[in-house]
Amino acid sequence: MTKNGIGILTFALNSEHVDYEKLAYLMAISYIATNKHKLPLAVVVNDRKNCLQKLHNVFDHVITKKDFECVNAMHHESHLLDYTPFAETIKIESDMLLTGDIYHWIKHLRLMDLCFTNTIYGFDNQTCNDYFYRKYIYQNNLPNIYNGFMYVRYCEYTYNYFDKVNFIFHNWNDEKKNFRMFDNFEPSTDFAMAMACHYTNDIKLGVNPTGVPGFIHAKPWVSHNNNLSWHEYFNWSIVDPNTVIVEGVKAKWPIHYYSKDFCTDKIIQQYEQAI
Repeated sequence: MTKNGIGILTFALNSEHVDYEKLAYLMAISYIATNKHKLPLAVVVNDRKNCLQKLHNVFDHVITKKDFECVNAMHHESHLLDYTPFAETIKIESDMLLTGDIYHWIKHLRLMDLCFTNTIYGFDNQTCNDYFYRKYIYQNNLPNIYNGFMYVRYCEYTYNYFDKVNFIFHNWNDEKKNFRMFDNFEPSTDFAMAMACHYTNDIKLGVNPTGVPGFIHAKPWVSHNNNLSWHEYFNWSIVDPNTVIVEGVKAKWPIHYYSKDFCTDKIIQQYEQAI
């Protein structure tokens, strides 16, 4: 596949319990509703011929999952450069709600061949503490990366990097022994990608001082320090796609809403009416 231009890619591999295609659709229409200079969109699904039909209406590329040997669904993301149709890819998690224009972020993303999110925010738009979930990252002095919103330029450097991520997934039981506190965790993208950063000779890989990209992380014990879903705990409203208000504060960053049941038909209909 020839890689051209810059675009946004998300993975929507439905599981037994989660309809990721529905989440990806909401992410796409929230992007379309809030961005003036729109980039082409791509989504990876289990089967493009039997996926949510609405995806074909908003995504320029609907891509069927390839027959890679993978240990779990997240493992497919190590093959991002094989899936993407773009020479420059902004990868956004499917359970992300765009709350404003992000086109001006591109000049910051392009400062690196591989640019991760290092800074996450609370609903007050201030940086927040993620130590509850990330103590193993800090204890091992690994870069605290989030792949939920990241940028990748297609080149030999990044292809070699993702090849290492793929290797770590395949050899997780051995690789996790090289780091403290990973014994009870299944292989996942953020962990494997942080390890892959560690193994490179580039000590700056995985370190992004710009604050862009960033997102509001609505995971319990990050945004509100309890086990409740944020949309059950906080008062919130969506006035319009550019005005998402939580506890009286307008969100200035994309919202990684995490709780999959936030994505309701009612919210989807509201965004569909906005586009």
